[in-house]
Amino acid sequence: MASSSIFVAVGALLANGPGILLLSALVASLVLVWDWRWALVGAAAIMLGVSSLAAALHEPAPAVTAAQWLAALISLLLLGLSAYIHRPGAIAHPHGNWLLRSFALGFLAGAWWMLDPGVALPVFTRVETDLLIWIGLCSALLLSLSAAPFSSGIGLLLLAAVAQNIAAVLLPGSGLAVLVGIAQILLALGCAYAVLAQPVRTSRLQTAPARKAEQVVEPAAASQPRPLRLFPGRAIRSRTPSGIEEAAETLKVAASSPSVEVSAKEGV
Repeated sequence: MASSSIFVAVGALLANGPGILLLSALVASLVLVWDWRWALVGAAAIMLGVSSLAAALHEPAPAVTAAQWLAALISLLLLGLSAYIHRPGAIAHPHGNWLLRSFALGFLAGAWWMLDPGVALPVFTRVETDLLIWIGLCSALLLSLSAAPFSSGIGLLLLAAVAQNIAAVLLPGSGLAVLVGIAQILLALGCAYAVLAQPVRTSRLQTAPARKAEQVVEPAAASQPRPLRLFPGRAIRSRTPSGIEEAAETLKVAASSPSVEVSAKEGV
């Protein structure tokens, strides 16, 4: 009961207008602020906040909410450790600068504001549904803006958190939320392995001194006259003489030798 009261207390702080706006702003900041530390902190706040919000409004079993928190913390811990151990795998530039990301996020928010689908899931309120849809859209934007395994892992974990929250409320006794949590941990494990497997990229300024040190100064070869070529751009390839050419050359040498001339005079 103490654990359920903690979940309900945290969810009660977010079950209002400022709390929903705070979670929405945190999701949007993951797209704008492209930093792996902020991504871990923001994703943890979003995943734990959404599960606590569902615990305060719909009162699922405390074990289900505890499983959601445990899956979120373990998956984010795996990603965080992989990023801390192998920084080049986490520090990956997105496909575009902050201006492009801001334009994409503004276009997404403006299109949603103009269309106003007005969809509400069963049992969920419209505000909750809008929050879950916004988290899913920003997660898809994270997946599309970068091919780095760390960013893809954050996006996949947020999508799994949305599915886990829906399963915990709509299907409370099916155990689907626990299965989604296990899949969430496996996704984090796979993305963490991909982060550790990323190669270390060095810049040209770092590789230039090493290349200069490895170069060996060779003595200049004696200049040789180049044969005249009809097409200077084409390289002359050395060709091995055939058997007929070797026989003709042998006959020429034998005919021009003095011993052959002497034998010919004696015969006359």
